[in-house]
Formats: sequence, structure tokens, C-alpha cells
Amino acid sequence: MCLSDVRYGGGADWAAVGVLLRGGRTLLIRRVERESDPWSGQVAFPGGRWRPGEDLLGTAVREVEEEVGVRPTALAGTLPPLSPSNAPWLKVVPHVFTEWEGDPRPNPAEVAEMRWVSRGDLKETEWMGRPAYAVGNWVVWGLTYRILVRIMECGLL
Repeated sequence: MCLSDVRYGGGADWAAVGVLLRGGRTLLIRRVERESDPWSGQVAFPGGRWRPGEDLLGTAVREVEEEVGVRPTALAGTLPPLSPSNAPWLKVVPHVFTEWEGDPRPNPAEVAEMRWVSRGDLKETEWMGRPAYAVGNWVVWGLTYRILVRIMECGLL
């Protein structure tokens, strides 16, 4: 299934990521290293956990703003929820955005670095016995890898 217009309400076991797409590229971030963060230092899409009072679109917009300083303005659609292997109870909904206000810049409190990545930048590899992509010196695996596969299968990247 590719993009849908399903809007998810959220809840304690929900999270959202923002997939920013422009000109055949998507924005990936490398998270800062934090002892309390199970995804510390990993490559990801901007995103995070749901908070009371917002739906998951609101979560995705808030997290994109917090992490890369832009406000998404055009939602192309959502992908079905996925779960990280180290937190199978957590449901993560990718929100695909094609327009936003501002120029992305990493928030140094949350993002160590960011890169615009095209399909041609993604080199198939393996990491810890799992399929992954190498992007320069970055390794993209797990949930982020699976989201990238889906957006490529849908012809979005």
C-alpha cells in the first residue's frame, strides 16, 4: 500500500516521522548521541513520540519543526504504521511532506547532522546481519531502511 489520506489519532504507543521529499531527494538526519535514547546516533527521519492534545499529523509537524526547523505545509499522505524491532509495541506513522516553510537546518540539541539523499545515493549493504543502505559514512537500517524501501516501491524516491 502506498500513500493514503488516513489520519491517525495517536496515543501512548504511537509516534510519527516526517518524510520530506523534494526534487527526487529526501532528508535524513543523524540523531545526537544520548545515553537515554535507544536510537542514539542512528540515522532516521525527523520524528518522535505522540503527545496528548495532538493527532499524529501534529506530532510529525512538531517534530520536523523541532529537529530541522521547517514547518511542513503540504501533506502528500501517510504510509501504514510500522514498528521498530526493538520496540514492537510502538506504532510509527510516516507522514510524507512535499512542501514546507523555511530551509532545513539541524537543531544541534537533537540532530548531529542531516543530508539530502537520492535513490542513487543508497548503496545496498548489510549491518548486524540485516539489510541496510550505506550513504557515505552513514548506515541506514531498521525502521528507517524499511520506510525508504516503501517510499521507493511507491515511486516517491
